[in-house]
Amino acid sequence: MTLPPLRTLALSLCLTLPILATSTQANVLPSLSATAAAVSPKSQPVSVYFLNGISNTDTQAQTSAIALFNRLKDDNYFAQLIDNRQVSLRTLYNPTDPLLGDIYELDAQAKIQKRALAATKARVDNEHLADIYDAADLAVVRQAIYDEEIYNANQAYRAESYWKIDFIHTAGNRAIDHYNKMAAEVKRSLLAGEKVVVVAHSQGNYVAQGLYGNLAQDPAVRQGLSNNLKIVGVANVSATSPSGLYLTNADDQAVYFFHAVQGGQPMVANFTPRFANGEKLGGVWESKVQKQNDAQNHGFIETYLSARFSEGQDFVPHYPEIIDNPSQNTAQEIAPKSIYSVIVNDVSNSFKRMLG
Repeated sequence: MTLPPLRTLALSLCLTLPILATSTQANVLPSLSATAAAVSPKSQPVSVYFLNGISNTDTQAQTSAIALFNRLKDDNYFAQLIDNRQVSLRTLYNPTDPLLGDIYELDAQAKIQKRALAATKARVDNEHLADIYDAADLAVVRQAIYDEEIYNANQAYRAESYWKIDFIHTAGNRAIDHYNKMAAEVKRSLLAGEKVVVVAHSQGNYVAQGLYGNLAQDPAVRQGLSNNLKIVGVANVSATSPSGLYLTNADDQAVYFFHAVQGGQPMVANFTPRFANGEKLGGVWESKVQKQNDAQNHGFIETYLSARFSEGQDFVPHYPEIIDNPSQNTAQEIAPKSIYSVIVNDVSNSFKRMLG
């Protein structure tokens, strides 16, 4: 994808949406009192953070955040938040490491996840929790246990000794350091009284689970954390979703082929994609419609927002757009849902629930 200059995009958005703000890991929120006065839902500030996956520059991550905002602003509820000047748009930049650094990180993250999953299962079994809770409540309890166990697994991994030539362990430690820094940034938003939604793409879901695990153990913010912070996973390579909100299409090769080969255990696909004219997302001989999309059906903008940026730097939705396969929809639905509408609804509904 050819990226347009971010400054031009940001300026065009800010001219019509003056509440839009972007920040990166190095440009965090100003220090605010943790005892901010209570505010009504109509005035309470909210933040949308975009958390990128592998092989992204800071500019690319910010461009994805702006593309996300282009989709969100067409939602009626979110538009109301904009009109009330409540919304800030920010990035949690997940740095890209040189050479195979990102791939090593994924390998380490899959290994750490495996430890946390095993520890979670052991606790559920040993405490006979399946006999105590029904399926819905058990899922909530299991996720809470996992939030604790992924934190413990990350800390244990960070404390282990290893050879300097162990590139995977080095990368894993680097990833854990990223979690800590990003958790500190989200914590600042929470202490400032903001309701926060983090939209994580690809490897960003491992990072999101790591930072959520950190915050779930932090006495300053853990009380009522689920009422103040939601994670929306996109192209989720992780085996979990802290808020139970994620979208992964069944044709996502990066998730269900490449990362699965690494030992990843991604959550089951919950979207069966096609273009609205009936074409698949890709083929041996790609049509003009199929060429709108990325080869692995994994890109945040190209696939999951069903859009691209033109050479003229305009945000251009796919036409026809990517929609869910009709066979996956109920008879009551008027039309198949678009892929990006799932993300928009998850973000919008998260704020509705948190703001009351």
